[in-house]
Parts: sequence; structure tokens; C-alpha cells
Amino acid sequence: MAILTAEEFVSQVERGMALFLDINPPQIYSKGHPAGTYNFPFHRRAWGEEVKRALNGQNPPIGLYADNPAVIQAAVESLEQAGLNVVFTWDKGLQAWQDAKLPVERVIDLTVDELRQNLDKYVVIDVREAYELRTGKIPGALHIPMGQIQNRINELDKDKTYAIVCASGGRSSSVAAWMSQQGYNVANVVGGMSLWLGGGHPVERP
Repeated sequence: MAILTAEEFVSQVERGMALFLDINPPQIYSKGHPAGTYNFPFHRRAWGEEVKRALNGQNPPIGLYADNPAVIQAAVESLEQAGLNVVFTWDKGLQAWQDAKLPVERVIDLTVDELRQNLDKYVVIDVREAYELRTGKIPGALHIPMGQIQNRINELDKDKTYAIVCASGGRSSSVAAWMSQQGYNVANVVGGMSLWLGGGHPVERP
């Protein structure tokens, strides 16, 4: 594993040359994370293979960020077993990242109950894959899968406010962070469709 300094790796991320994964749970990610990270929470079972499938044949240099050294080590091993290349890790947490004068982002969180009560104030974007819509989607939601959002961002109006939803809040928090970087007013729906459905809120079928 070739290790870069934080400054070297951040420069690669900013130039689109590397992938930076925050592997903390979504509720930690939303409170603050290194700029340019995607939230891909770590779990023990075939996690590296999940990342590999999400990359769809690409194999960029990867950096990992988490609060726990043991989690970082397990994630590195999982990625390397999947044939992926880890070039940077950070296990010192957000305060140390900020103290090093490295860039940070935060995502505004929105509960499903808050969204239900204020649905007329948001344009909902569902970033799940098409097969996941079988359980239903929030009435009026736009369907733009996570992998398409960068190519379709110009379809969206910066004068509107967006609520981003996925299955459980991981993908949506990454999309919300990226859209915020692009200058959009955006919030992440905490718990995603899992909590929306669990709360008995209305859905429409595609």
C-alpha cells in the first residue's frame, strides 16, 4: 500500500484523480466529514466486494477516513482482498483533520417526519437504483440514481430546495454533500425510505 500524505491525497481528490471514502455510519458522516468524501459505511461481510461493484470496473486510488483505527485496518484488508488500491488512510477523527487545516463539509439532516410535514417545500430526489423502487417512492419524487447525478445535475434548479433520499441514508448523504459543493440547497433524509415506510408515510408506485 503506497501511502500519501493528507495534503497529497486531498490534492488528488480535488483533481478527480482519487476516490475518498468516509466509512463511518451516516449519522456521523452528516455531522462533518472531509470534503470530497463519499459515505460508504464499513461492515464486515464482503464490504470490499460491494465497493468494487459500485466502482463498475474502475480502480482509482482509494483513501479511507474513519474515527476508529481498527475499522480502518479491517476496511483496508477488505478492499485489498477485492483487488482495490488503498493509498491513504486517516483514523484520527474530524477534529484532527480540521486542526491540520484540511477542508471539511457538513450535510443538513432532515427526518422523515419533518419531510412529510414540509413536503411542499422540497423537491425530493430518490437516488436508489430502479429495482429498489418496487417498494414505492415518495409522492412526486424525481428518480435520479446516484451514479447518474453528476451527469444530470444541470437539469436541477439552484433556486429550489432538494431533499435527497435513498434506502437508508448512506448514498443520499454522499449525494447531498456533493450537491452542496455545487451550490445547491440540499438536505439528507435520515434513515431514507426504510424510516419513511416504517413511519407509515405515503408512497406511490412507479
